[in-house]
Amino acid sequence: MVHFLLIRHAETKDNVNGVWAGWKDSPLSNHGMIQAQTLAKALSDIKLSAVHSSDLKRTRTTATVLISKQSNTNLPLMASALLREQNFGAGEGMKISAKSKDLSLATHFVKGRFPAIHTRNQRFPGGESLDEVAQRAEEVIDGILLPYVVQEREDQDGSKAPVLVAVVSHGIFIAELVAAMLRRRHPEPGFSFDVRNLRGMRNTGWTKVEMVFQPARNFEGADAVSLPMTLTTKILAVNRHTHLLNLVRQKGGIGSMVYDPSQKKIGDFFAKPKKNCKEDPVEVSP
Repeated sequence: MVHFLLIRHAETKDNVNGVWAGWKDSPLSNHGMIQAQTLAKALSDIKLSAVHSSDLKRTRTTATVLISKQSNTNLPLMASALLREQNFGAGEGMKISAKSKDLSLATHFVKGRFPAIHTRNQRFPGGESLDEVAQRAEEVIDGILLPYVVQEREDQDGSKAPVLVAVVSHGIFIAELVAAMLRRRHPEPGFSFDVRNLRGMRNTGWTKVEMVFQPARNFEGADAVSLPMTLTTKILAVNRHTHLLNLVRQKGGIGSMVYDPSQKKIGDFFAKPKKNCKEDPVEVSP
């Protein structure tokens, strides 16, 4: 079996500013860098087989920090534009505004206002709809995720090390990706999954999904290797973020500033553990 650890990137300056940031490239904030380092430390005891990210700065930086705490620090980072967040088109960099009931969506755009869209087929001018993001998610499954599952099936010998693949991406895209993974388990017409149950991921929060090919049932007497394969998908964890439990934003606006790699002691930003406050253990091994 293969476990996919789907991780949302660390906090960015655009997150702090409350603007639409899809394909817009925004750097991590100081607090975001601490989140990334805290995540990397929490996951340092598990062995990642591979690490993927979108090609945007916020995910690549988060993924690079994650790799830096692995036992194999030479693990390559494979970046793909397919893993990007939803494209917000003309809304990129604009403030997230409230929707006025007496105005049409088009009128909002004319006035330079960009409220949240709650339908799957509408989009900001020049952007993507959720249905189009879902189509991209299907491409990610076929081109990035399934090859690991197929390879794991072919190499299965009982002694192979567990396969754990980290994918550092974005909140909306991860929700659409998980829904698409579940649809592969339920290919029958009419199956639907409410992706709203998967949204609201914390920065550096992670969701774990298991995918495995298993022999189809009711084929008595056949060799298990030659049986038709059924893809099984299971959600094992959603929006886990216990590694952030004792993290406190630095005061005076410093935590919200853009992270500067030249600053000397990033470790000084870490909050001291609170007394009598136990964090749930991080369990990500297959």
